[in-house]
Amino acid sequence: MKRKQAPNELDDEMFNPIPYYAQAMPVNKTKLKSMSLLDKLERLIQLARGSKFEDKFFTRHKSLIESVAADLELNPEEAVMLCPFISDSECSVNTREMIDYFSCSPITIMRKADNLKALTRRRYIRKRSTYHEGPCYQLSDKAKAAFCNNKSLPVVNTANLTADEFMKHFTILLREAGHGGQIDEEELLFETIELLNNNPQLNIVSSINSLGINYFDQLYLLYFCKRLVVDHQVNITLEQTNFLVDDVSDEFAIDMDSGRHCFIREGLITLSGQDNFFSRNLYRLTDKSRKLFLSEYDLGPNIDEVDKDEHSNILRCNDIKPKSLFYCAEDQGQINTLQHLLEDEQLQAIRERLEKANLRKGFNCLFYGSPGTGKTETALQLARMTGRDIMQVDISSIRDKWYGETEKIVRGVFDSYAQRVKKAKRIPILLINEADAVLSVRTTVGGNNPSLEKTENAIQNILLEAMENIDGIMIATTNLTCNLDSAFDRRFLYKVEFHQPSVEAKTHIWQSFIPDLKEADATTLARMYDFSGGQIENIARKVMVDHLLFGGDPDLNHIEELCSKEQIAGRNTNSRRPIGFIS
Repeated sequence: MKRKQAPNELDDEMFNPIPYYAQAMPVNKTKLKSMSLLDKLERLIQLARGSKFEDKFFTRHKSLIESVAADLELNPEEAVMLCPFISDSECSVNTREMIDYFSCSPITIMRKADNLKALTRRRYIRKRSTYHEGPCYQLSDKAKAAFCNNKSLPVVNTANLTADEFMKHFTILLREAGHGGQIDEEELLFETIELLNNNPQLNIVSSINSLGINYFDQLYLLYFCKRLVVDHQVNITLEQTNFLVDDVSDEFAIDMDSGRHCFIREGLITLSGQDNFFSRNLYRLTDKSRKLFLSEYDLGPNIDEVDKDEHSNILRCNDIKPKSLFYCAEDQGQINTLQHLLEDEQLQAIRERLEKANLRKGFNCLFYGSPGTGKTETALQLARMTGRDIMQVDISSIRDKWYGETEKIVRGVFDSYAQRVKKAKRIPILLINEADAVLSVRTTVGGNNPSLEKTENAIQNILLEAMENIDGIMIATTNLTCNLDSAFDRRFLYKVEFHQPSVEAKTHIWQSFIPDLKEADATTLARMYDFSGGQIENIARKVMVDHLLFGGDPDLNHIEELCSKEQIAGRNTNSRRPIGFIS
């Protein structure tokens, strides 16, 4: 028998097996009619894996792909592009993982960039960025909820809107960019431009277009208009606009503060004063701008009375960005209690009961602990989660800045807060930061500087009286409470101590700031270094800066080197004596 000659080349199928989509039978149209959206998605996810986006895949499974696309109101390519995000719905998917999922080339994914943008605009996916992987995307919470109910996300119409609908849609864009994390700066700018282009009939749009300004300035100008129309905020700081376009925010601020920006030169926006506590300029739309851009909106006759409080910095709850905080078990329990208390329905019920019992309705809270343990950030996140604006005050800066009129100004702060409580639909929080000095034991007049001691005691008396009568929510933060005056002690209903984070909490903090850090490495760092959350954030920022300057992935040895330097710099920070009282 003649021996069969061996092939000169190995069979390609040994290395390129037939993809699953080519082996699987297409779903017929009759069966598709009986399948739910989740059933179709589950089937499409199986078939799309390894499909390489080939035409043969789209042809063989045309009925299923078009059915899913129709259900989701997407085109066929967009429907298929959604598959890797549904397949791993709890994690972010980067470009490399998309390439692996479809078994395609990087060029193929680059060609599908428009599909990713379309899915982002429809809010099926949300964009995430890490400092070395580039853009990542994740299935949005809205999409998960819709799919679980066998529904698609609705198509949002942005054309031929009324003036109110236009401003409402722009407000939603800002909310999703500012703290929802649904869209990034690039998408915010793109959708704002699209919103303007789709509504040329509106006076606000035609007036902005007539200026001939660039897209970035159009976004900034619309933001000023929104704050006045929707939030009734007349004066705003430039820091409030930082989230809009991070790459140009510094340049915008410099041009505005120097008077070089066209908004200042053309008399559209004017410097209206200064946020006295933080020495930040306040800006407002001029009467010219109001007539030019806002003729379609009813601002009300008393709009200019809203923001006349020059002694505080109002932070709207919608402007507070969400931030993950990690506490030890004891601290977490106290924070959960406060959050539950500050939920509006719960707080109103408690206040009614207290009033009927002839007890004080106000709540004074003290957050104390070492620097960097999350006191101020916790107050901000509590405000965000319970929908409360914050009136921020730095009492110590008042004393330093207006010596001689301090008592009048401090009393004015509390009078202003009382007025805000009366006007607000939801009681705001009065946040007194770094209250160490004014909460300490009162001094005896007659020392080296009796005039100063008299002033400080007067401030404390005003604070004690205000805390006794407050009809709202006050949170004071302090680093040291060893010398806390007993009169203040009894006026704080809740006293929450912020401890240095536990090893478990520090592990989570390390990974939250450096997502690519392995859990074992994060645990090692947490055990080796007794750092606060603020110190860990400092190190994470240095790691990111070093990566941007020199490239490479985060290296444990390099991180340990940065930790050693931070430890030396903060050597005295963690050597404070324990706080001398408990709540």
